[in-house]
Amino acid sequence: MPTYDWPLIQQRSGDSIESLIATLLRREYIDARQVNPSQGDGGIDILRSTDDGLEIWQVKGFTTAMTDSQFRQVKKSWERFVEEHVTPGKHGIVRYHLVTPWTPTEERITLFDELTADASFPCQWDGDAFIAGLADRYPETMQRFVHGEGVLEQFISQKAMLASSPVERGESLTMLDAIETRQDALDAIRDTVSENYRIEHGTRTAANAHEVPLPADDDPAVYHRMTYLGDARWKYESVVPRSADAAEIDPISLNMEFLAAPGTPEHDAVRAWSEWGIPFQDAHVRTTTVGGPFADDEPVESMVSFVEKGRDDAPPLYLRCITSDGESRFRLPMILATRTVGAHTGWLRLVADTPERTLNFELRFKQGEDADARAQMGNVDGRNPEAVRDELETLLRISEGDVISVETGNGQSLIRAHGTVLPTALQAIHLPVAQHLVQLQAHTASVLVMPSIEQITDRQFRYLSLLASIYGGTAHRWNWREATLQVPEDPAEAARIKEVAVTVAAGGHLVKVEAPVFQLGNRTYTIDHPLASTAHSVQVEAGIDPAALPPGDTFRLVPGADAGVTTAKIVDWTRGSISFD
Repeated sequence: MPTYDWPLIQQRSGDSIESLIATLLRREYIDARQVNPSQGDGGIDILRSTDDGLEIWQVKGFTTAMTDSQFRQVKKSWERFVEEHVTPGKHGIVRYHLVTPWTPTEERITLFDELTADASFPCQWDGDAFIAGLADRYPETMQRFVHGEGVLEQFISQKAMLASSPVERGESLTMLDAIETRQDALDAIRDTVSENYRIEHGTRTAANAHEVPLPADDDPAVYHRMTYLGDARWKYESVVPRSADAAEIDPISLNMEFLAAPGTPEHDAVRAWSEWGIPFQDAHVRTTTVGGPFADDEPVESMVSFVEKGRDDAPPLYLRCITSDGESRFRLPMILATRTVGAHTGWLRLVADTPERTLNFELRFKQGEDADARAQMGNVDGRNPEAVRDELETLLRISEGDVISVETGNGQSLIRAHGTVLPTALQAIHLPVAQHLVQLQAHTASVLVMPSIEQITDRQFRYLSLLASIYGGTAHRWNWREATLQVPEDPAEAARIKEVAVTVAAGGHLVKVEAPVFQLGNRTYTIDHPLASTAHSVQVEAGIDPAALPPGDTFRLVPGADAGVTTAKIVDWTRGSISFD
């Protein structure tokens, strides 16, 4: 006796038995794929690829005892399958199934065995018991098919009532267990939303409250919806295909109508994305989600952003310089920072840096046209000054007669340029900064790195050059006007200051010893090797007796006959020989 009244089910349902069986098979085997009937199934309704070959299902919706005419349909499908998909001598098929809601009689099984006797792979007829087993494992699919939306709404109401009922504690049920029970009810509701997709959900905490926690590259979901909950927490709902062909059966797309007015920066950004794939932030759009469980009935106005996805499959690129005589000056490997493709044009854009990022290149390629290239100063912030210096010295060997090319690993030139002139700032600022920091590195234990060149002020650059000159052995002479000292409250410190004043008044020297601390753009540097600044002639201002001053009073030191000061590095200095209080 059949487990289900298939003729009655066929009559009640608005869909076909074949569709039900195909859906149940795809639920059972997530790697199963449904063949599109419009393309001609060739005797195949469902197929599944295994390590040993293809597993095939041919579905027939016969709900009552099979007639001879119906068996001829089975025979025709088998012959078409053999003709189109079975190659003698090859083991491409691992198993063949004929599936019907009607359980075959011994007579029909005998005819089926005779029909498939020459097959080199197992063939079997799956009937009512097989389909009923699938239906028991996926009751929501069966309920939807058998009873339609009415029973589905009833099922959802029951689960929703359970999920929304008060959470009470009992002797046998903890609070967490009760919450888990209600969560299971909600999950059951989600499982009824779509036959092709399931919805995974949860919360994530982002490292930055202003950033969306984007999914990993290997995330199986094809659609994500995130809602900010506050406190850097996000609720996510991810749409995951139930089978390999879910996206073909129920494709998901996002239709967007951009609302930016022509001539605005937002419109220009969208155009750059359309032509070159350049990411943009917060463009006004009207969107409609088509297909899948989150499909929209009406368009909604939104803000949309496109972010660049990292790639690890980009081919290696090289920057080559060739002299007018055909000799190679250098060939530097380049670091591909960005590879984008126009959303609507297919135009390619590459952004690459030299190894130490001293130069940045942007290459743009249109089909059938010459490539366009632009070179600009790169961002060396945080790089090793010695490596930056060496790279700059290599690049600055380029002369106007040389040929510069960007080429692939096999030597194919993507673009060539003659008469290249590098930005003057590379030689005027970038190179001196790197050279000076390399020189100062020998005088400190701190690891010096390159600053952001664009943030360096003229004053900071001049002071860096001065320090490099002093540590290079050239003492710096300058003039001073006055120095104001205050008598400390502490008796010992007061006596020390007064002693300095008495010594100066008697013709002694005023010497200041310091470990330089200086700023370059966004970075602060400290040099361990101290400098000594010595005033050539010093005197106490007229009418002041420092020895008689009480704590808190101030007095001035002024130049004597010579207002000069000499600043130089301390000779024969060793680490720890001078202590700075």
